[in-house]
Amino acid sequence: MVDPNVIAAAVWYVCGGLILYLGYLIAVRGRADLHAEYDESVDPAYVSRWAGGTALVMGGLVVAYATHQLLYGFDPFLLGALIVALLVLSYVTKLFARGYGYRGE
Repeated sequence: MVDPNVIAAAVWYVCGGLILYLGYLIAVRGRADLHAEYDESVDPAYVSRWAGGTALVMGGLVVAYATHQLLYGFDPFLLGALIVALLVLSYVTKLFARGYGYRGE
């Protein structure tokens, strides 16, 4: 029988990998248009740098949580912290994609 923590960690690894891949496409490849909230009046390099970087942080957090769950098991406090962090960072990426902080250089 497979430990449920291993299955859950595998699901988190897949989700984290997908977030990291999308963050890579936005941050490294410059595909700011992949962000749902992207405003075309904002410089794509700015959105790629900030929104893509934030997406990479989100993916890293999910992979770190998956590793913790695989090694130590389920921790409800960490899961709650991860969800709150992902919600906050998701809001931050939307702000960057809409041009928050962009000075129009």
